[in-house]
Amino acid sequence: MAPAVKQITIFGATGLQGSSVVHSLLRDQTSNFKVRAITRDPLSDKSQVLQSLGVEVVRADGWRAHEIQEACSGSWAAFVNTNSDDPIFQNPDGPTEFDLGKSIVDGIVAANVRILVLSSMRPAAEATGGKMHIKTMDMKARIEEYARGTGCFDAVCSIHAGWYYELFLSDIMAQVHQGFPYYPDAEGFLSLHLPRWGDNDAAPFIAIADDFGDLVHGILLDPHKWKDQNIQAVSEARSLEEFVAIFSKATGKKARYVPLPSWKSLGEGVAEMEDARLLFAYGELTGGRYFGVEPSSTATARKLKKLAATAQGKDGASAELTSLASFFAANFGPSSK
Repeated sequence: MAPAVKQITIFGATGLQGSSVVHSLLRDQTSNFKVRAITRDPLSDKSQVLQSLGVEVVRADGWRAHEIQEACSGSWAAFVNTNSDDPIFQNPDGPTEFDLGKSIVDGIVAANVRILVLSSMRPAAEATGGKMHIKTMDMKARIEEYARGTGCFDAVCSIHAGWYYELFLSDIMAQVHQGFPYYPDAEGFLSLHLPRWGDNDAAPFIAIADDFGDLVHGILLDPHKWKDQNIQAVSEARSLEEFVAIFSKATGKKARYVPLPSWKSLGEGVAEMEDARLLFAYGELTGGRYFGVEPSSTATARKLKKLAATAQGKDGASAELTSLASFFAANFGPSSK
């Protein structure tokens, strides 16, 4: 007898995280998942691609809880990631990311969804003894706290993404990093200019496209097992020196890490970089503990990746997390052009 259909609704399905979740769930061969994508623009190119893959695409605005309720009707589970970089949140007198998250959660609750997977973070004050507040971290933590406080879900599962591999594909970020990985400096090096992370501890990196969706997929295969945990989405944890050395070996290109003298020097003068600067200050205070009180680890991510791979009929290398070396070789190596 075939398992009952379980509808999973993805909020932010055309974004990096959401689209990764959609593609992973579509590869499932055993669970009879049905994927629904929520977007503000069903006619966008990204939305059209999802529809061509058989995804039900529904229009809804996260600021309107009644639209979210309707869009989530009949759903067993929902995945939610709010966009912390939305320009609307730059206005100190405007609505906050928490306001958006609350509206979305209220709509999901009204639709009687039983399982909620949130892309979240721990509040900065938790690991710093109240010394720091970082808007992105604190807002996501407040959304999670609110969702749990409703008492309306059978399971609320929290997944915390590390530093995106994909950030290093951005030309804008290459300029912030003063060259790496696109523009050689006067000495011919692709130089990564960043503050030190903690006491030069390992920083957590995640392959969003290749791994993040599989981790959420793994959670949804047995959400009660993962409820009330803070799941680290980490593909590989490396110091910044190791990160650049892996790049050089994988691509054959000259690269180096150039530590900035202070976290205050990162993107100096650029208001949009404030949270990024504060993150490195947070790293100093916590000894590089990005996820709060616990050190970075790939242990849980490896388990979830294998669970998703099994459901997709995969094994071997395809059931392993994506390495930095393979990502760099694919995107910057000789065969990438």
